[in-house]
Amino acid sequence: MPDAATSASTAPDVDLLDAPCRALAEAADAVGEAARYASGLALGARLPAAALARGGRTGRGWRTLLRTLTDPAGLGWAPRGRGVARAGRLAGVLASRESLAISIAVCGLRARIRAAGEARPDLLEDPGSAAVLRAVEAGRQAEAARLFRGIVRERGPERAFGLLAPSFADILAWDALTDANPFNDHAGWQVATGRAETARPLLGLGAAVRAFCDRGTGLPAGEAVPPGPGPARRTAAARAPRPAARVCRPSLSGHADALHTHAVRLRGAAWAPVWQGPGSEALRAEVEQLAARCATAAGGLALAAAQLRED
Repeated sequence: MPDAATSASTAPDVDLLDAPCRALAEAADAVGEAARYASGLALGARLPAAALARGGRTGRGWRTLLRTLTDPAGLGWAPRGRGVARAGRLAGVLASRESLAISIAVCGLRARIRAAGEARPDLLEDPGSAAVLRAVEAGRQAEAARLFRGIVRERGPERAFGLLAPSFADILAWDALTDANPFNDHAGWQVATGRAETARPLLGLGAAVRAFCDRGTGLPAGEAVPPGPGPARRTAAARAPRPAARVCRPSLSGHADALHTHAVRLRGAAWAPVWQGPGSEALRAEVEQLAARCATAAGGLALAAAQLRED
């Protein structure tokens, strides 16, 4: 009886693992939207033209935004959106520049895969799934994706998906977000955050399909990928039309406030008592670092908003 009580007391509550996973997904979504808004402002046409013409506070605000969008201690390499911002994002992917939004999304995917493993201890009894989970625990996303595709080839998609569902979508999304191909990122982002995005006209629907379905003979074309647990909410700023530069400050301040709130939530998630066992300390340290970077990014956006305030 004492042994049973001890075993029960140290086992994580799988239901409660959803809360820290959701916090990571929602933080990634908020950081991505803040970066998108700041990119549209800093790399658009109106604000740079005003900054070059007027200088002063407008120029300082513009430069602060540019620094915030490329700060390794904050947003990382964060251009998102269209035009110059899109070109900057692609350049960053090709140059292996790290983005805070992607780092938080990847951390959330790993946490979700780990939570699924905690809910299914029988997975460790299967050599194939156990190897996949070990690769995930060690942070080797390419190996985890390769092992999963090996299971698909050897046992068929139905057996593989049934064995590792719903983690197979998270594993492939993790690989999509961290590989060298920038054209499958948006599909991985949908899985990581629960945000349904419309593919860019240049890419079309094929980009989302290729991200998960065109992976060799094992995965059938058109196979539906179920969303991971805990879909993230959409922010109001993501649905609102892009405002003019003259009225940008409230929205920029709003994004700064949102990132500050998510930094606090991530610190709480880092110390969630349900995260136990091997690798928990490393996971806590990673989430703490991501929270600190959210706070740094919030400070940069808040400073830019203050500098762009009209006299």
